[in-house]
Amino acid sequence: MTDRDGASRGTFAEFTPAAAHDYDAWFDRPWGAHAWAVELAAVDDALPDRPDQTVVEVGCGTGRLIAHLTKRAATVVGVDSSPAMLAVATGRAPGRLVCADGRRLPFPDGVADVAITIATLEFADAAAVLEEMARITRPGGRIIALTLNPVSPWGLLDRPTRRAPFSTAAFLTRSELRRLGSRHGRARLAGRLFTSAQPGLRRLEPIATVVGAGVPWFGAVQVLVVDRPIRRCGRDLVRFSRPGNTAVG
Repeated sequence: MTDRDGASRGTFAEFTPAAAHDYDAWFDRPWGAHAWAVELAAVDDALPDRPDQTVVEVGCGTGRLIAHLTKRAATVVGVDSSPAMLAVATGRAPGRLVCADGRRLPFPDGVADVAITIATLEFADAAAVLEEMARITRPGGRIIALTLNPVSPWGLLDRPTRRAPFSTAAFLTRSELRRLGSRHGRARLAGRLFTSAQPGLRRLEPIATVVGAGVPWFGAVQVLVVDRPIRRCGRDLVRFSRPGNTAVG
């Protein structure tokens, strides 16, 4: 997520244990805790309210979301390519983790009700990862992808693209994200996180969120929700969750 320490996602597989712990510590710092709370709320809003569901997170890192999702789903599995990251995650979600490449997920087709990824597509082959997420998500299931937006208060004020890991990231525009998502179902977008790490600004998040509802493209976090179609009699139909369970308008 925004301003996380360490190397780019492309080198996470080579992370040392110390680097993984440093990465994880970012979430306990003031800006990290704030940004993570906004991301977590976005996931909660987009996640269907079904306690019997199976959820797979691609790029689970140190397992913070996996630990949270165990309260919302019967089966939760986290995937990451970094053994060091997974070693930290094991303390939070033992027995729920798989070391694998997001472009080649070791799961059968349609195994998940929901597939989630946060701040991974910018550091990977976005099309390939979304293709795999769609493959493992059952017809009528949901894909949730949170990506970072440098054209936002965070991007313009904190200037993350001038330093690693963001200097090597391939950020997706909203149109690119929507286009990639639309390949796999009905795609919708929302914006979250309308402040930056500048001192005092994060306290304005509630007000900024109200304003941001009219300019979602200005959110540091772009939330893509894709509802997978159901095939019936050769036609693609889309099943929607109840309106209260979606993150987007």
